[in-house]
Amino acid sequence: MRHLTPAFALGALRRGKQIEQFLGAIEIDGQPGLRWIALGPGPTGVTIYLSDVEDVGTDTFLDITEFPPLDPDEETWGREVAVLPTPEEALHLAEHELAADPERWVNQGIVCDEYQDFRTTHRSNP
Repeated sequence: MRHLTPAFALGALRRGKQIEQFLGAIEIDGQPGLRWIALGPGPTGVTIYLSDVEDVGTDTFLDITEFPPLDPDEETWGREVAVLPTPEEALHLAEHELAADPERWVNQGIVCDEYQDFRTTHRSNP
């Protein structure tokens, strides 16, 4: 099973592991792109990164974490939304204010598989 249960997502953060989620297609100022989110534990709390990137994926290049940002002035790793003291607070903010689904968190690196599924679905359902 690819997706973490809410309890496993919380447990991963408590163990110092990053979790991620593909949030789907977006459009900003008429420019299409993709959005994904990462929660990364650190010494000062859990940092929430939100990435809006160009969809430059191909059948052989699916690493959404390497896609260029939609905004050329934005950091390549996404923008830091917040640093919260606890994993619970970070998950709450991500799920209630940034549209993350509590049932769709994945371990670090698996967000690329989520993007691949998105590509497959959108190719078969234009």
